[in-house]
Amino acid sequence: MKISFYSIILFFAVVFLNSCVTEESIKVDPSFELSFQRSGSANALAGSQFYVVVKGSGEYITLYDGTAGHVYGEAGATGLDFNKADSLPVLYKKAGKYKLSVLATSSSDFGHKDERQVKTVEITVLDKRNSFDEFYLIIDGQPVIGSMNDANEILFDLPDSRTDFHFKAAYVLASDSSLVSVNGVHQVSGTTENDFANPVVYIVKSVEGTEKSYTVKINRYAASNEKKLTSFQLGVGAFGETGVIDELNKTVTLIKNYSTATSYLSLESSFNSKLFVQSKLAIDNGPLYSDFRYTPDSLTAIKVVAENNSEEIYSVHTIAQDPITQFEFSNLIPSPKGVINTVDKTVTVTVLQGTDVTTLVPKWSGAMGKVLVGTALAQNGVTVTNFTNPVKYTFYKGTKKGDIYTVTVVVK
Repeated sequence: MKISFYSIILFFAVVFLNSCVTEESIKVDPSFELSFQRSGSANALAGSQFYVVVKGSGEYITLYDGTAGHVYGEAGATGLDFNKADSLPVLYKKAGKYKLSVLATSSSDFGHKDERQVKTVEITVLDKRNSFDEFYLIIDGQPVIGSMNDANEILFDLPDSRTDFHFKAAYVLASDSSLVSVNGVHQVSGTTENDFANPVVYIVKSVEGTEKSYTVKINRYAASNEKKLTSFQLGVGAFGETGVIDELNKTVTLIKNYSTATSYLSLESSFNSKLFVQSKLAIDNGPLYSDFRYTPDSLTAIKVVAENNSEEIYSVHTIAQDPITQFEFSNLIPSPKGVINTVDKTVTVTVLQGTDVTTLVPKWSGAMGKVLVGTALAQNGVTVTNFTNPVKYTFYKGTKKGDIYTVTVVVK
């Protein structure tokens, strides 16, 4: 085989050209600017967000803000990629010095090399925060939030019937590093107690030593005389379980369904009133609902105490329904009504001659609980039953206990 002179020249030309090809990479420059410096500030402020603005270039640009786990050069440190964004926000929660770094990276030599440059600056963060974000008084065991005005007054409204103003204060500070004092005494949120019968001045001091004062005042208003029981029922949405309140005679009458035994009682009373059931506080600062486990037969009275400490007592009368108040056959027209004997626990239904007593469909009123025919579940107005002989029905209460009634059909 012959190789021509021109073929050899062409081969070496291709090799030479390939060796001269280079990849043009993005210039690596980690330059950046801090937004708080634009406004002439030398230091950042804790709790105030600022921006790191990219001024340089690179294929990848990553920010390390200098907080724990994000310090460039430390093992396992992670950064945040700019992802072609012009800037990223930074927020320091505490005062201190932080090494903020920007890393610029570009690949070259067709991905075989990485060029990196990093720029690091030390940022001094000052914490001048000396304010409350929220302020509460623990009154009768409950946190009550105050309203703050432009004069740094924190105001609370309490009835003039109150005589004790020794409360603990709980608060949320703008900075966890600031300190709180009253008359030079260090305060602990939720622990330190003061007498608020007169205005109390709180001083919040920042890490930098700047102070801000807040005056806590209590305004007294005429206590309400309202002490009505406004709602009485067993549970929410129960059938026939709402008590009838007679405001004139201060009585409550509850017709309790046969299948309801011990239950949860839902009550409602006048705004800012207190409600006692069997001497136990059930509602504080009505009209909130309160679920109270009770035994109907033992509940005889409910006391409502107004904001001004006057009180009203309602007597409670509970009437238990019989297991069945009506028994008939829904598939007969006209439907004969059964005669119910609650003492002997019997039901007698008279039907006309020729009635097919083997396919009767009983329908009853009264019990809302489970009902069995023998050992089988009976559905009200649905279950077809043979009454050739007397049939025993078990009407269950809210517990496993039930009453057995014997239903007899008489043909005339």
